[in-house]
Parts: sequence; structure tokens; C-alpha cells
Amino acid sequence: MEDTSYSEESPARVSKLPLIGLGAALILALIAMFTFYFNWRETEERLQAAQLDNSQYEKDSYRVSNLIQKNKGDREVIADPAYKAVVLRGTGKSPGSIGLVYYNAATREIFLDINRLPEAPAGQQYQLWAMSGGKAVDAGTLAPEKLNEGLVKLNPIGGAQSFQLTLEKAGGAPAPSASETYMTGGL
Repeated sequence: MEDTSYSEESPARVSKLPLIGLGAALILALIAMFTFYFNWRETEERLQAAQLDNSQYEKDSYRVSNLIQKNKGDREVIADPAYKAVVLRGTGKSPGSIGLVYYNAATREIFLDINRLPEAPAGQQYQLWAMSGGKAVDAGTLAPEKLNEGLVKLNPIGGAQSFQLTLEKAGGAPAPSASETYMTGGL
């Protein structure tokens, strides 16, 4: 006997297939959305890190560029025969200290380069004096952060015969404290 009956899916089962497909599509969409979101967050974090790195690179690049320019200017002063180099030697206060004053008598310009000078105590700073005509003339105070940056330009002074570096109260003193002399040298 021939089976003439054919199998049909029940109408309830047929109507569930689109819902199952829709549910699967929704789950896939949620997975894709979460994946996209977490990838986006990771990319944002990487972008912020890259921007910070770039900002630091720009600051470092600017600083290096300025140092190169400063070193070029320092070399020009050192090589210029119009500048007389005056060696400053440490006194009993700082026997290991050494420095150079570059003095141009024609322009009255003074540049100072210091090595192995002790850090100034809080509330004090170093001050350079030029002896001119038998009097001590203030050549300027040294900001602590400038001591290790090569040549420091100070106040112009005419007729300088010698120099001394003293430790004074912050802001400088009207006259050098002889007992606080750290370095001296003459032409």
C-alpha cells in the first residue's frame, strides 16, 4: 500500500521559526554591539595615551631645541676672543667648586658657568660680585635651576678686575658677605 499521506509541519511550529530567527539575529546584534563598544573603548584609551605621548614628545622636542640653541649661543661666547675667561676657584667654604666667568670689557657683558657648587640652602641663593674701581658691584643673583644649564648671563658691569661668588639671602644683598664667599678669581 502506498502511503499517500505527507508530513506537514504543524502550524505552531512554522510560526515559531521566524521568532527563533529573530531571536538569533537579536543575540548576534547584541554580541556585535558589545564587541564594537569594547573595541571602541579600547581605541579611545589608546588614542588618549597616544595624545599624551605626543604632547610629551612635543615638550621634549621643544626643550631639546632650546638647549641646542642655548649651547650654540654658549659656544659663540666661549669662542669669541672679545670675552676673557676668568677662572673662579672654590674657597674654604667649597674647595671643590670651580667656575668660569666670561667677561667682555667692551660690551660689559658677563656670563657665568659653574661646576660642583653646593646647592643653596632654602631662603638663600648665590650672587656674583665684580670688583670694579675698588668697590664690589652686584652682577646678579643665580636662580638655582639655572646653575646646571651652561652659561648664565648676568648684569653688565664696566671695569671689572675680579669676581667673587657669595651665598646671600634670596633676592640678593646690597653688599657681599665676605664670610660667605664660595668662589673667587681675577683677571
